[in-house]
Amino acid sequence: MENYMSFPGRRLVITSVLIPRPTAWMVAYCNEQHQPVLTLIEGYCGASDRPPTLMVGSDSISPPVLAGLRKNKVCTLSVATERDIRAAKYMASVDGNDHGRAMTFDEAGLRPCNPPMSILADLPMDSSSSTAEKNDEYYFKRPPAVDSSPVQMHCRLAMEVSLSDDSSSTMILLQIDTYIIKGNILRTQSTLHPGKSSIQGNPDVRSITAKIDCLLLRPLASMGNGRFGRVDTIYHMGRPRPRSIPTNRGVELSRSQMLINSCKPTTAGVTLQLDETTCNNLDWQSNSMWEIDDLVPACSLPPKYDNANAFEEGDGRSVSYTYRKDDICSLGYNPMKQVVCPRFIGWISTYEPVSLWSAENGGGGMPIAHISPYSFFIDVARGHRPMVAFAACPRSDEFANSDDSDSNSEQDARNEDGNGWKDAQRDAELTGVFCVNLVSEEMAWAMNASAAPLGKALSEFQLMNGGKQQDQNSISATRIIPTPLPAPQIRAPFVAESPLFLECKYMKTVKIPDIHHNDSMYSLIIGEIVNIHTRKDVITRHTTDGGREMLNLDIEKIKPVSRLGYGQEYTVVKTEIW
Repeated sequence: MENYMSFPGRRLVITSVLIPRPTAWMVAYCNEQHQPVLTLIEGYCGASDRPPTLMVGSDSISPPVLAGLRKNKVCTLSVATERDIRAAKYMASVDGNDHGRAMTFDEAGLRPCNPPMSILADLPMDSSSSTAEKNDEYYFKRPPAVDSSPVQMHCRLAMEVSLSDDSSSTMILLQIDTYIIKGNILRTQSTLHPGKSSIQGNPDVRSITAKIDCLLLRPLASMGNGRFGRVDTIYHMGRPRPRSIPTNRGVELSRSQMLINSCKPTTAGVTLQLDETTCNNLDWQSNSMWEIDDLVPACSLPPKYDNANAFEEGDGRSVSYTYRKDDICSLGYNPMKQVVCPRFIGWISTYEPVSLWSAENGGGGMPIAHISPYSFFIDVARGHRPMVAFAACPRSDEFANSDDSDSNSEQDARNEDGNGWKDAQRDAELTGVFCVNLVSEEMAWAMNASAAPLGKALSEFQLMNGGKQQDQNSISATRIIPTPLPAPQIRAPFVAESPLFLECKYMKTVKIPDIHHNDSMYSLIIGEIVNIHTRKDVITRHTTDGGREMLNLDIEKIKPVSRLGYGQEYTVVKTEIW
């Protein structure tokens, strides 16, 4: 720990730690002025893609906009892009403040865009609404969006969650009623990967009409204290999948399936399913069982790009998608992960409870350390008790090649000992603690390896430590293989090589509310940050006009890996926009 500095208090502001983070313009009707007011949200994230739900901390929202949201129950979120970098820098939170300014459209130099007529009447008043609310002409009145934004999300307040008894900080959950996605960020194509017959060993059979291109979207990546980064390169990195080998019958069979078939009796011609009852063999911790990709550049902005006004135009047609009414988005997929970006990756590390308690009570051996990446992750409180939240869903098909797990019912997914939940949720709830580690570029392969769906009592750290060979297509000259060490103050492991890690105390779990019957499978796991540890060589200092010393992370040194969309898209934010 001699290479780290610790910040138990507010000296290192959380907005400068969890970087980069998605940004958006939030608009609500101001109660006093009865006109739309907007603020820049630096840090929000997806909480669920079905139903489409966003999470944001109340501390992140300027008070006039927050008051309007609470009273009128609706708002718009427009993705902030480089098209409005001047307004973003002017309205950003600086000098350690939790939120930025609130302004009218005229004051911010932005143009409003009224909501489509088709969505103005889709907000029936809640039966619990008071007479005064129902008589208020602004109650449930749709505010405008930011006209220059290519992605506009018309939202309603679904839930406000109290985080602690001694803090006014709350977590806001917004359900997206309607997406408006403009054609200038869409590329017309019929498959996600034109020219490729298979992806990660599976046929590319998804039929789409257009792809949301992040290099056309050009989202602003907030880095805190008025700083913003650029998404200038999209990388591909497929999720881990079982490795296939030829058999004597001339067909390819995954090593994992061969292992299962050798361990379990089968009927002739029947292939056993890959599930929790068949994948607990220790051989699963060997990386010879898996195909594990590293970051590979896919497309980039032109070299020496410096003209913020030169925006390439897509060739798609604008799309409107209302979850409550439309069976499917006309793009052919749910757009949540593609428009909320770039997302900070919360690399969550925990100890398996039974192994931890056994080791502490003289049972012998070391506790089993787990680690896995979560990109539906953000801070939800920035006051004197900063907190983070990550979204998790139940296990079902452990070897599904997708971003999500689906289950027919929560009751089926979870049994009494918590086996139905993913390790991070189960361990955090039962041990009461977890660590969050920042993923730097050199650890991208290891982070990806940790997403392998291992069975119970198997450690992702063991899998990563079996993979020190170098992929010729990798952008990394050297892969860093993580070392788990006990955290200084809590009973959880952290990644010794990470430039930053947070020690967190579990607070509560919140179930995402349904829209349609039982359509929500996600839960939000909330933890309070009890300590922030940052490597000394990545910290920079500057003094504000008021003489206050502020600390930031050097983006060029940490090179954080962030999630984009489509199951395999990532970016590494290295460039600051001046």
